[in-house]
Amino acid sequence: MPSILVGEADVLIVVAMGKNYSGTGVDPHIAGTWSTEFGNGGLKVKRTCFLDLTDCSHGNANGMGSADIITARIFDKLDLDVIYTNCFTSTVLRSGMMPPVVATDKEAIQACLRTANGLEDYQAARIVRIKNTLHVGEIMLSEAYYQEVLEGRYPGVRAVSEPEELQFDGEDALEGFS
Repeated sequence: MPSILVGEADVLIVVAMGKNYSGTGVDPHIAGTWSTEFGNGGLKVKRTCFLDLTDCSHGNANGMGSADIITARIFDKLDLDVIYTNCFTSTVLRSGMMPPVVATDKEAIQACLRTANGLEDYQAARIVRIKNTLHVGEIMLSEAYYQEVLEGRYPGVRAVSEPEELQFDGEDALEGFS
């Protein structure tokens, strides 16, 4: 089973959730985002934001309830009839629950940082950014991990570039790595 090798994070940014990646849109074995008390494992994370829903999910964002924050981009794609049918059939109601919705990717990340209890210095935040939970061979880590990666603390993880600022477009959508 693939995993996010750093083990823990303050914030997990999932660029896209979708039924083409997992039945719950985001594989909880990877992200640690469980919709039921019966599951465990995956990344140990304080806050998680989902930024987009794949078009091939046809509005089924079942699993969005495991996020702490979602964007308006996801909200605008929701088909509640499909989501509720899916969560009623699975009997896991939390999967269909609505987390707080914010307008932009930047606001989603900021909300996660502001509400990650115990995080006093946002510059030192441990942030993991993944495209989705099906493709985790390449991830982005915040600068807080950089020295530890260089020192080999996380076997199998290597730095392919130096740290750089997150980039947002004119509408505060996260750029790159999509």
